[in-house]
Amino acid sequence: MISRALLSGLLSALLTATWLVTAGAGAFTPTPTPFVEPAGCWEPPDDYTRLWVNGALLNARTLAMLDHAQALYTASGGTLDLRLAIVQGSYNAGAVAASFGTHDGGGAVDLSVRSRADWSVLWDEIPLLIVALRTAGFAAWLRDADELYRGSPIHIHAIAIGDAELSEAARAQIDGTFGYLRGYDGLPQINGVPRPDRHGGPVICAWMVARGFGDLRGQPNPYPTPGGTTIPLWPIP
Repeated sequence: MISRALLSGLLSALLTATWLVTAGAGAFTPTPTPFVEPAGCWEPPDDYTRLWVNGALLNARTLAMLDHAQALYTASGGTLDLRLAIVQGSYNAGAVAASFGTHDGGGAVDLSVRSRADWSVLWDEIPLLIVALRTAGFAAWLRDADELYRGSPIHIHAIAIGDAELSEAARAQIDGTFGYLRGYDGLPQINGVPRPDRHGGPVICAWMVARGFGDLRGQPNPYPTPGGTTIPLWPIP
């Protein structure tokens, strides 16, 4: 029987190969879908009190979103304690170079996807966790092992949509050239060609639309640089 990890790897390779063909032909353009608010949407409070959680600094808004994601994820069968799974929080300027500024302000959190019992990767739970985080208001993606740099650990990277204290790099991951709301994976590319979101399209809630964060798939990019921000493209592949 094919293992879950091997199956996931094969699926990822297939999606990547498909993207390379379509992107090379100029054919990959995410398209919007009719708006239907998913169950579980909940508008977070505008509370920016800073709190320490499991050695990481978060604002109360981000923590409330994380706790809501926990409830959704647990209800779907998830087993991780998300507060204990935090491996990097917010307001962490310059501490992790591979984060290229996304954790410099508020609204950013990285989560381990490994079992605390035996350190195995919880492959079956990753899709559940991504859906829960997105429904709770995060732009969230799996960052696989070695994806950011050789030796980078597997984890989920999440940015809180609508956070008033996001860094510019974090905001770009939401609605910039390579952003979540445009149907991409949030990682800037030197060649300027965005990579598709391997978890599907964004989860859009009514409160996001009310704050100006709607479905941007297929929409022109208004930002002045290839990075989708007002600052030059950061140097990562």
